[in-house]
Amino acid sequence: MLISYSFQKIVMVTKHILLILPISLALTIHLVLTETFAQQGSMATLQNIDATYAVSIVPGAAQKENIYHYYPPQIAVPIGTTVGWFNNDFGQPHTVTSGQPGAADSGSVFNSGIMPAFPVRSFEYTFSQPGNFSYYCIIHPWRVASVSVNDAQFNGESFDIGLGSGATWDISTNPRVLLDITPKLAVLDGVTPISYNVTINDGETNKTIFSNIFTTGGKSLPLELVSGEGNETRSYGPDFTTTGAYHVQSDFKKSSSYSISVAVVAYNDRPIDRQIVATFNLPTTTS
Repeated sequence: MLISYSFQKIVMVTKHILLILPISLALTIHLVLTETFAQQGSMATLQNIDATYAVSIVPGAAQKENIYHYYPPQIAVPIGTTVGWFNNDFGQPHTVTSGQPGAADSGSVFNSGIMPAFPVRSFEYTFSQPGNFSYYCIIHPWRVASVSVNDAQFNGESFDIGLGSGATWDISTNPRVLLDITPKLAVLDGVTPISYNVTINDGETNKTIFSNIFTTGGKSLPLELVSGEGNETRSYGPDFTTTGAYHVQSDFKKSSSYSISVAVVAYNDRPIDRQIVATFNLPTTTS
């Protein structure tokens, strides 16, 4: 009864807001949200929150025929990752509820409650245990998404790297995996800028397929590898205004291997003469 009452109240408030909004403003807001979704996971126009990774409840999610409800619908993250969900479906309330629709344990791990869409609301949850976690919307239960959490790590002299993929990346099961790159010799105060150079080489040809510098505000570097079709390799992010995950999309091959080198090249916007470097191999497979 409480959920039903809250839902009715939100709908009435939302309708009231829509009535008083100028049409041009309503259209502008909708277009902004649609463009955000089109960035394939990057929601850099959103406010900073205490989360690592952003998932969008996309425009049109309330419609059964919509391809996606949550985007990305399936992610793989290291243990300790905080995921933030944003309701970008203008005028529609949604939930982020663990489990399967109708299951007895639905909502026992996490449950956002009703998330109104105006203003855009977020829900955060930190995954402290490994495993596979499905979730859905109680109001619109026809789409189920998932989070795979792995406790595998690369531990080097200068870096610890959490591997959302596990020691081997099964691309067919998890087409996108998050790495959490933490330097051991740098102070992570949440403020001081740290610049990381990431280089990815094809293990078979030793050809560099990607190299770029990413800067965080005194934090570790959350970097997601996204397997996508086509020869173009691109990066985007961060997920929020100045924080959150970056993403590298490339035609990562199945049953191959990639050499990933990470270096801290600047601290507090000053270049480091003796750079902190680590290299590890990430083999790929297909199930």
